[in-house]
Amino acid sequence: MEFGRGIYLIPKIRGANTYAVLEETQVDHHLTLIDTGMPGNAARIMDFVRPLGKGRTVSCTIILTHPDIDHSGSAAELREKLGNVRVAIHEADAPRLAGEKPLKEVRGLFGLLFKAISPFMKYTPMKPDLLLKDGEQADGLTVIHTPGHTQGSICLYGERSKAMFVGDALRTDKNRNLKLPSAAMAFNFRDAKNSVRKLAAYEFELLLPGHGPPVLMDASKKVKELAASLS
Repeated sequence: MEFGRGIYLIPKIRGANTYAVLEETQVDHHLTLIDTGMPGNAARIMDFVRPLGKGRTVSCTIILTHPDIDHSGSAAELREKLGNVRVAIHEADAPRLAGEKPLKEVRGLFGLLFKAISPFMKYTPMKPDLLLKDGEQADGLTVIHTPGHTQGSICLYGERSKAMFVGDALRTDKNRNLKLPSAAMAFNFRDAKNSVRKLAAYEFELLLPGHGPPVLMDASKKVKELAASLS
């Protein structure tokens, strides 16, 4: 699915939504991949992005909104197979991506499910190439540190595109209504609420979540309304 402004939602990705942002120049193209879904998605992602280059040299940055396996699972394989790729993540989540700390513990029924299926998932820890900080630029996108779902969760704001990539800071239902991240899946639910309040300070037209369909109209208005309703 293409939203214009060089933004694409790669279809049929297992796990979290994976977005591609293409920056075209007369010399080459630069691709930003935002999240990579579960392990095993690399071939599907490569099949989608290769035609975008139109035969030109394409460099690539993979920006991970956080290290959970449904977002980072195919990053190591993509870096290996695509070449000319850098992987970026917030500095607070880098140790978990690298395997220096365990991935976030999931509570409740989701935790039991993850423990049951984890032996069957091939996950490759990796050291990131770039450590991101709040407020800096990454491939023309502003990094917004939005802890709560994980310690180092980030959102990415495109000032020119008026798009906000929110990872798991927010979810949407089938009707594109906004929802907070699951409390059972959150590292700190109070921080997750404060992060929604932080997002309400921005103006954008598109909201592109890690789970659920994108919000295509009145996106920042809906975030402000949700933030105002939080206790």
